[in-house]
Amino acid sequence: MILNWFTLEIKKNATVCLGFILLISSFHSQAQNAFKVLLNSKVEDDKLKKTQAIIPVYKFTSLSIEPYSTFGISDTKNGKNINIKKMPVMEGCTDTAYSFIYFSGIDNTENHGYILAIIGNYNRMFRYTTHFYIDKNNNLDFTDDGLPYLMPFKNDTIVVNLKNAKWPESDYEVKFSRLLFGKNLAYKDLLNEHYKKHSGQKTFTKINNCFREQRYNLCSANFKSPTDSFTIGIKDMNVNALYNDFGTDMIYVGAYKQPIISEDLIEYKKGKTTFEWNEKIFTIIEIDPLGKWIELKEIKNAQITKRLKLCRKVPKLDFANEMSEKHSLKTYRKKHIYLYFFNDDLACLTEDTLYLRMLHDSFGHSIEIIGMNYGDEPRAMRFFKQYYHIPWIIGMSNREINKAFFVENLPKGYWIGKRRRLKGRNYTPLVMYEKANIKFKKKKINPK
Repeated sequence: MILNWFTLEIKKNATVCLGFILLISSFHSQAQNAFKVLLNSKVEDDKLKKTQAIIPVYKFTSLSIEPYSTFGISDTKNGKNINIKKMPVMEGCTDTAYSFIYFSGIDNTENHGYILAIIGNYNRMFRYTTHFYIDKNNNLDFTDDGLPYLMPFKNDTIVVNLKNAKWPESDYEVKFSRLLFGKNLAYKDLLNEHYKKHSGQKTFTKINNCFREQRYNLCSANFKSPTDSFTIGIKDMNVNALYNDFGTDMIYVGAYKQPIISEDLIEYKKGKTTFEWNEKIFTIIEIDPLGKWIELKEIKNAQITKRLKLCRKVPKLDFANEMSEKHSLKTYRKKHIYLYFFNDDLACLTEDTLYLRMLHDSFGHSIEIIGMNYGDEPRAMRFFKQYYHIPWIIGMSNREINKAFFVENLPKGYWIGKRRRLKGRNYTPLVMYEKANIKFKKKKINPK
């Protein structure tokens, strides 16, 4: 009886220990699958490069200033003004103006949405160094904000650094640039009229005294592993110097070391934010509030939606070659096609070109090879084709074509059967050559 009880207890304890070990192993496995990407640079997206946002400059006349939030409102006489408590010591300044910087990281009951900037030597006619006194803590006291930012006459830009009041280590960059004299005169006339008409009781100076504004609020990194490569970034959309606000801040995932396209931003959702890349699905586990890193995890055995379906027709494809001659995929609908996306930077290009040549020489009567170049200039491809005596078609791909064929990493190859039916995806030239040997019953050739 005692022996049976003792044996039972051992079995129970063993079961508990085994369950505990499996639980620990499960947590350890999950931790191993997750990985952090360090976001080591603030970058421009396509929208930032094109933006023409203006920081209007108003003549300083009183310590009581009409807020920028009344811009465009016809009747502002009964509105509540901002009252400056202490002005900065403006040594070396002959004139004074002010402006507003949109920033929500230091809102308070007195002033929110915009922070105030006092500008000394704003008039460019005198060629003096312009002084920018920024109310960085939004307390309307300009004596406790440190030294002013200086823009000498010969310099065109400065970068202003702001911080979130609750996160002292945060950093938000706004770039001010002077507008060029003698450029875009008709556009400047429209801006002069616009700001004079809609500035309420504020006295607008003139557009040549104003500044172009650009915000460096996108942190990114180029991630590369043995199996994946992409550019990933996070964008502070609500301008508070924090990068993990659900429902407002945005995530970017795009081609490795390629320019960031703002229309590809996705919302950072509460609960679960996922994205597909290179026929894999990743989930975002956590984002550093300061934008220093992002933690990801690949979801195994998930249903992939961003890829072409086998045995279905591939998208229609019209393209120009390196000589700007027009081609269409439907021209070759009675032949098999090997569609190979590449660029000149690929480490495997030499080997791939070797197998493409073998594929052409052995099966050119049955398979049409189309190399779609993405990222290089047509003249570079003209040289490539002539110098290496390339016998197959070289087309110039673009962003729209790549999206239609779900080309996210290079190289990428598709085997397309007759009448544009997809027979295979992610085929390297070597794999395509081996498949062709089987399909068309040719003896395998060793290129070495």
